[in-house]
Amino acid sequence: MRRIEEIGSVLESQNYSLDNIVTETLKKFKIKFLCNQSGFRKDHGFSVTEILTLLLMLPLMALKNVHQLYKSEYGKKAAMKKDALYRLKNNEYHPWRRLLYSVAKMFRKLTNPENKPAGKVTAFIVDDTTDERVGYKMENISHVFDHVLRKTVYGFKILTLVFFDGISSIPMDFTIHAEKKLARNKAKKQYKKAVDPRSSGGKRRKELRASKIEQSIAMIKRAVKNGYIADYVLCDAWFTSKEFIQKIRGIKNGAMHLIAGIRNDKRYYGYNEQMLNAKQIIALVKEAGVHRCRKWNIRYMEVVVDYEGIGDVKLLICRYPGQKKWRVFITTNASLKFVEIMETYGFRWTIEVMFRETKQYLQLGSCQSQDFDAQIASTTITFMLYTFLSYLKRVGSYETMGELFRQAHQDICEKTLAERLWELFEELLEFLIDIIASHGPMDITLLKQSEEYRYVKEVFASSFLFEQIAALDKSA
Repeated sequence: MRRIEEIGSVLESQNYSLDNIVTETLKKFKIKFLCNQSGFRKDHGFSVTEILTLLLMLPLMALKNVHQLYKSEYGKKAAMKKDALYRLKNNEYHPWRRLLYSVAKMFRKLTNPENKPAGKVTAFIVDDTTDERVGYKMENISHVFDHVLRKTVYGFKILTLVFFDGISSIPMDFTIHAEKKLARNKAKKQYKKAVDPRSSGGKRRKELRASKIEQSIAMIKRAVKNGYIADYVLCDAWFTSKEFIQKIRGIKNGAMHLIAGIRNDKRYYGYNEQMLNAKQIIALVKEAGVHRCRKWNIRYMEVVVDYEGIGDVKLLICRYPGQKKWRVFITTNASLKFVEIMETYGFRWTIEVMFRETKQYLQLGSCQSQDFDAQIASTTITFMLYTFLSYLKRVGSYETMGELFRQAHQDICEKTLAERLWELFEELLEFLIDIIASHGPMDITLLKQSEEYRYVKEVFASSFLFEQIAALDKSA
């Protein structure tokens, strides 16, 4: 008889992985434990972990949403009905924010158990992105201005806090915001849902119309309460009001400094015993000479000024090649040199990369449910998947998130589930026929007692995607 290892070669020839990289990562993160710890409870039927695992895998199956899942080959094989997925996403009481923090903490535990800086600096990065939608009937949707497209669209703004540990940028928290209200005739046609204001969903709805600057500060304070502290807070000029800078410096007795863009507006600083705005300071400092950084071909000036209510800050005034206007940056750490400021501020770009990758690969903003709770759930799940992939990228040899995504996608669905299972069945059946042929007439009961038959049976018992999910739920 052939050795059992030869059956394994059949699986390998079909590129059929019984333990794909995502389910293995979920085991490492102990996702069932994190769900229970965060306060998720099973309603009935399938467990939270089983449903959540399937939702996490949707982007890796090249599926945008639950509706597409049940139109695909996967949906035809699913024992889990779509109502189970919708119940999980639409539940206003599920603590999605707590779960996202739990995932971020587990990432830190797995990658940096001693909680030591992985790079030169650590940073909280805050920024928002446009979540554009088609139509206006979704709950709480509004007109939002997209700065990239330079036009107003239907959608939300997703304000996000990322923690940069020196190597990886991990989403910690987010709030979803509405901007300009719809016209009354359109607002009347929007989906509406009565919720308990004390529930997680009720609290999230209160954030919709809240100030993004206030919510940014609230998110940073929550992160600190959850055991995170950073060297710097990084953001663009939109956030750097005087109040924002003061409150950042007030956290943990000034433990964190700010590096940010700042508007070249009419706010005044103390310089040379005068109160001057940025334009006036630029005119004075230019007389002393403009420096040039050869590394980036940037012309710059730097000056320490007194910002009333904050103290000494350094203004960095830069002009990039091909630009006529001077850009102004500010840091509350006045001892930093030009290169240190620019290199640290450059880490802010990692949140822009995260937004692009989550939209391009992980279907951020693709949830079509009209229920606002489902939007919160969908965004959380996307950020969780991004964290899992960041972990794989951190411990593996993947150079880009795109490369990793393609590998994960191939691992789950290089072919449709039906095609792969049928080809696998054909090869294994042929293998068993060869066994019978090589031994002449054989009683089928003897074949059933063979080691090879038992092995093939075990393969089929554990090879279905949803059986993997069930096994994960038991072992997590």
